[in-house]
Amino acid sequence: MLADVLTSAASWDSERPLLTYLVPLELETTVRIGQLVAIPYGERLVEGILWVLHAEDQDELLAELGAEVTLRPLHAILDPEPALLPHQLALSQWISAYYVTPLAQVAQMMLPPGLMQRSQFVLRLSETYEPGQDLQESSLHLRALLGLLHEEGEVDDARLKKLLGPARAKAILQEIKHSNLIARDPRLYAPKARARTKRLVRLCADEERLAAWKRHQEEILQPVELEPAYVVAALTPLPAAVRSAARRAPNPWEATATMLEKEDKAVVQARRQLAAVELLQQGATPWTQGALSKATGLTSAQLQNMLREQIVKIETEELRRDPLRGRSIPASAPLPLTADQARAVQAILAADKTPILLHGVTGSGKTEVYLQALAALIAKGKRGIILVPEIALTTQAVQRVAGRFPERVAIIHSDLSIGERYDEWRRIRAGEVDIVIGSRSALFAPLPDLGLIIIDEEHEPAYKQGELRPTYHARECALILGQLLDIPVVLGSATPAVETFYRARQGEFRLVELPGRIGSALPPVEVIDLRNELHAGNTSILSRRLQEELERVLAQGQQAILFLNRRGAASCVLCRDCGFVAVCDACDLPLTYHATERILLCHYCGKRSKVLHFCPSCHSSSIRYFGLGTEKVQETIQRLFPQARLLRWDRDTARHRSAHEQLLERFANREADILIGTQMIAKGLDLPGVTLVGVVSADIALNLPDYSAAERAFTLLTQVAGRAGRGSQAGHVIIQTFNPQHFCIELASRHDYHAFYATEIEARQRYGYPPFRRFVKFTYSHEQRHRCQNEALLLSERLTEWIARLGLRETSLVGPAPAFMERMRGKYRWQIILRGPDLHQLLRVIDAPGWEIDIDPISTM
Repeated sequence: MLADVLTSAASWDSERPLLTYLVPLELETTVRIGQLVAIPYGERLVEGILWVLHAEDQDELLAELGAEVTLRPLHAILDPEPALLPHQLALSQWISAYYVTPLAQVAQMMLPPGLMQRSQFVLRLSETYEPGQDLQESSLHLRALLGLLHEEGEVDDARLKKLLGPARAKAILQEIKHSNLIARDPRLYAPKARARTKRLVRLCADEERLAAWKRHQEEILQPVELEPAYVVAALTPLPAAVRSAARRAPNPWEATATMLEKEDKAVVQARRQLAAVELLQQGATPWTQGALSKATGLTSAQLQNMLREQIVKIETEELRRDPLRGRSIPASAPLPLTADQARAVQAILAADKTPILLHGVTGSGKTEVYLQALAALIAKGKRGIILVPEIALTTQAVQRVAGRFPERVAIIHSDLSIGERYDEWRRIRAGEVDIVIGSRSALFAPLPDLGLIIIDEEHEPAYKQGELRPTYHARECALILGQLLDIPVVLGSATPAVETFYRARQGEFRLVELPGRIGSALPPVEVIDLRNELHAGNTSILSRRLQEELERVLAQGQQAILFLNRRGAASCVLCRDCGFVAVCDACDLPLTYHATERILLCHYCGKRSKVLHFCPSCHSSSIRYFGLGTEKVQETIQRLFPQARLLRWDRDTARHRSAHEQLLERFANREADILIGTQMIAKGLDLPGVTLVGVVSADIALNLPDYSAAERAFTLLTQVAGRAGRGSQAGHVIIQTFNPQHFCIELASRHDYHAFYATEIEARQRYGYPPFRRFVKFTYSHEQRHRCQNEALLLSERLTEWIARLGLRETSLVGPAPAFMERMRGKYRWQIILRGPDLHQLLRVIDAPGWEIDIDPISTM
């Protein structure tokens, strides 16, 4: 039997990414497609994924490889269970081809981090080495290494480099090659991701045998006037409440310590073993070897004696790292469905596997549709995946799903630890869960019997991986996975991506609408012209109308959300005398002032600078802080409404998963009256206590030089407006802007997605933007600006030449030109945008080393 194996050790850009190996006879009955295997590669031993098995077409394959090729055997199977399922292998191949990424890189993305093992060499004394032989011709370092190997048995390459340094280690390795004293064996490092276990001591003797054993031990203790029960009482750990008092009280164990030292060893052993058995018989909590030894004084030798006599046994128990541990999630029951919701559930469960676009206004009950569709499929033996765009949303989504399907939900997202992701991955692979929920990487979970994929808030940019290869979009991968498995894919949103709605209108997706809210109406939206506020003498960042509404909400004990798409206290530090602007010296972008920490921060590279009191250019004291951020809004609210309890939610206050959960929980529990935040609070949160939403400034995202700027602005305003009035009390939304006539603001104030889509799709067709043409964005970064420019010009010439050679008349270039943010993290950035109906023919022939290639970018900035 022959096997094709995928390994990252081979050339990733090779036309033939799979290497062929012989399957040893002893492995033929256990080898399976998708397994992790160890294979010889050159002198090394490397890890790979078994991709194809050839049991019948071996002759054809051998003829294709050529007679001069000598196949090597697989070394070992590292895990009997496949790491990748058949549909994951097929999806990997599609992603590799479409996003022009080496197959090994795509496949590794589908495995939990820390699972793949790196190659290493281990040094040991060779069989020909004899102690005492003449080593005068050997170097001092080699003789020292021989002594170390004699002491420890073996040393790996990494430790050798740490002991001697890279240069000396390289020299001694060369000397080893010409010496027959040391053998160098290839091995694999243990994976970082592994199960966490603990060793527990348990009784294994039956009652009769245990009673006889105890009688024998008590006979040994007969000369000693000390009852076993007293020893147990003396040695059992005290409850936490009385530990401090116990420290001050006389310790009966201390009183007997000297006596025990003088007693016969057999007596000491008997007493400690009996004490250990007494504790194990209590059975209240499991005892680890360390805890039992600490409580009774039992030594390892004494425990080994009990193991030999088969009184106790040691069992290894796995400790699951549960992301939901300690979280109380109340169970929930299915809610009655409206007629529109019932039709949506039926559409999902229909025999037709056409993808479904579930377009429902905010608060229309899309989540309940998902849950009831999943329940129906689970009853048929199927399972489902739910994707949410942000970690901030995962918390609330998990509570709803886990409350409906307790103990049958797994979580996957990047904020979990390596151990948590590994344990969840193993539960999923073993079929112990029915639903996987998480961010875009959850799509690659090895869930057997997959029957439904749901992408909530499908319009969100977070579903696109834009910097690392492959630059995949989770929505497109989910659609392909649905085709491979012939299962439904549901795309849910109140503001679908323009490309998605266009495909629904073209008949590629089935459009299902939820036009009404559950239990309430959409909140009325009031647009405030900030120009009129200035003319009336109001220079505050809050309009008079928004201040009135905030006062009303606070008086009635309700909650409000204030949204601003910018962090910090001031977005520009300016000298009014000479015009100097404080910029990041690594990004050439304005620094943002953060009043809480009193620092200037670059939001792109994270570099911090001291607050300026004098201008570095003209040395005047006319430094001023201009612009608007969440800190400035918080400061203003505290001044206007000192009695209000405030929370701020942005990337400065919520840097990790637990911070997101704590902020959401505090606000949901009514521990704050006003929540001030950025985009995080605009995405899918369900907070029934919120009756007022105020958009402090709607103008920030309106006029960016990007084809999707209008869509993002409309989506953001509509989504944040949808946070109001989701409970029993009516909601109200106020949008402050200097551009009330802009069509995005006007249509968002009417919650009119259809009108927005009609306007936007017409503009995109006129200018040839997606979905009417495909885009590929090439980005080159370098510390030197002229190097970026030269490389961009060279690539532009090659692209133009290949476009002409291939006859791609509808394909064109935009650029080369500096990126919108030309310098970031100390590097300049130049871009080229490739536009055309199908660009893969060109991408397959063009060679662009050093370039970032983003296929189907969601932004051209």
